[in-house]
Amino acid sequence: MTIKNVQRIAVFSILATIAFATFANSNVFAEESEGYDMVGDITPVLTFTFRDGVEVHSFPVFNMGENFVDDSGVSFSVEGIVSKSPLLHKAMDEAYKYRFSNNAFDYQMKYFDVDADFVRDGESVISLDYNTCRVDNYQVETLDSNDYESYFQEVGFAVVDKIDFVCSGVNSNNDFVKPTNSLTDFGDSGFTFAKNTKTSVTFMYDNGAEKIEFPVFNLVSAYEESQENVVAEFEVEGVLEYYPLLYKAITNSRAISGTSYASNEDFDVKVEFVNGENILRGFNFRECIVSDAKIVTKADKEEGFTGKSGFVIAHQLGFTCSGLKPVNMNYDELRGDTPTWKVSQLSNVYVESLQNTAQGLDVFTTFTFANGIETIEFSMFKQSEVLTSTENVDNENGDKDVAAQKFTRKTVAPTVELRGIVGDYPMLYKHVDDNRKIQNVAGTALKDLVDIDVEIVSDGEVIRGFNYSNCRVTDYTVETDPNNEESYTKNKFVLENIFDFECQGYTPNNPIYDAMFKTESAKNTSSKDLRNTQNWGIGFYKQ
Repeated sequence: MTIKNVQRIAVFSILATIAFATFANSNVFAEESEGYDMVGDITPVLTFTFRDGVEVHSFPVFNMGENFVDDSGVSFSVEGIVSKSPLLHKAMDEAYKYRFSNNAFDYQMKYFDVDADFVRDGESVISLDYNTCRVDNYQVETLDSNDYESYFQEVGFAVVDKIDFVCSGVNSNNDFVKPTNSLTDFGDSGFTFAKNTKTSVTFMYDNGAEKIEFPVFNLVSAYEESQENVVAEFEVEGVLEYYPLLYKAITNSRAISGTSYASNEDFDVKVEFVNGENILRGFNFRECIVSDAKIVTKADKEEGFTGKSGFVIAHQLGFTCSGLKPVNMNYDELRGDTPTWKVSQLSNVYVESLQNTAQGLDVFTTFTFANGIETIEFSMFKQSEVLTSTENVDNENGDKDVAAQKFTRKTVAPTVELRGIVGDYPMLYKHVDDNRKIQNVAGTALKDLVDIDVEIVSDGEVIRGFNYSNCRVTDYTVETDPNNEESYTKNKFVLENIFDFECQGYTPNNPIYDAMFKTESAKNTSSKDLRNTQNWGIGFYKQ
């Protein structure tokens, strides 16, 4: 029996047994799994092949050090509760013993190979083969909650090994099998989303398509105001899974990384933000390549080890595209059959049903566009510090003595940030999409400006308000901001729209104060309402 066969046997029996065996004068040691809460039941199982034997361990935390598709080195790190690891600990000890030796000096436990299998139900979902590895650094640390909670039994402590490895290379052991269907739909992700608004991503390749529901989506760049050309980039994240066509694209990007003679195989991507059967918003990305790929573990200090929370083996993927076309189908429905040349005033109101605001406050934002008005209730409203100003303490010729006596003060333009779950507000989408077309064109900064009125309402009464005039959008993104591993373990994700505006004018409103000093006038007849006496007949007035 070969060492490779021994490794595979150890990998797929690790979750149930501890085994000692001797094959071809090599020791094989498999450590029992600790039974951690692994979201998606994905567990990293690492097989270390030393000169003295083979050792198999299940680590709940596995993190790639570099971007998998980038030619920038190969490293990874693991974390796990300190356990019986005679060969691995020997390699760690010798790394310390010979730490000042010449790099060319070779000792018994210096180099070894590592097979990383990400296992579900005894089957390897993704397998990576790290070769010629060494221990780069390590430490033993007791993890706690940092706020005394760990001293109570229900929370606890965790004594863990933290080990960093550096390797000469890594290869994927997954064999590509071309799907039989032109479109493979991987179905529902199984996670819960606020207001049931989720992200569906369809990758369209030359040899097929894959539709995947990722719990995390981030529009990295596309809309921000910049003096340079803005590249369309986005990221997705989800529980580690093997998608044949997507993984082939990752492998292709990695194969040509760092070369100038090979071209990457691009593909198109359709992103849809859906609520049930209703598509609220979308993006069509064209000519995309995989620019980033990592396997990481989402965890929070000691919580996963003590059972208070869990671990998530996640795939983080980044994409760079040559172009982006927004999808805003609801705007055409709102406009109706009105000819494009005929000016019409549109109107739309959208109120978020999810509100957990202290004291029951509601914030309504009204946008006044050239072709209509749209009122939206966002979950979050943030204005800049409106009294902020900048000071210039250097004059033109750099004489700081003069500048100390005389300085100029410049008011900072007021800004507004609005955040909320992706919703149905087509007029605002249309405005940011149109602005994106001219965002880098000189002389267009004052084109198609919008007025923004914000009202803070308590029990139907406006208690505070702000009027922002001549505003331009400076950035727009769509983001999922997961709370580390908790969004996965607690099954809660939120897909947000984020809009940023900079305005030329700002007027605060204080309707409660104004009402305090509003005086009532008696409804007496004014002399202006009387007839002119020169027109009266004789006998009706006294001379």
